[in-house]
Amino acid sequence: MRQLVTPVTGPLKGEVEEVDHNSQTTETPSQSLGRVQKETITMATLTIILLVSTAFALGDATIRPMTPCERARYAATHGPIGAYIPTCDAAGRYTPKQCSGSTGHCWCVTTTGQRIQGTDTPPGTAINC
Repeated sequence: MRQLVTPVTGPLKGEVEEVDHNSQTTETPSQSLGRVQKETITMATLTIILLVSTAFALGDATIRPMTPCERARYAATHGPIGAYIPTCDAAGRYTPKQCSGSTGHCWCVTTTGQRIQGTDTPPGTAINC
């Protein structure tokens, strides 16, 4: 008679144990479920610890609300194709020089993202803001 044997990998140890489906076991279904639940809880606990430690490693400074520039950029990237998409620096502020990707025109802006009159330049023209 052929025996059906299934390799089972342990969830945390990386070990492989063979489960013989034809053997008689003294483990009741509730005991088996308890063992699975214990392993699941252990994995869930490790996942939570990993997420919390990652959050502490990143620090609180990285979690902040979106700035006006970032909100405008997000709206533009989810709007019509070819729309002007603002450029923001690492802190989320408008960069002084803004350019349209579809037309190539560039201009200078204030810290609030307002266009400064007389700074519009055609494509390929150097601009110093």
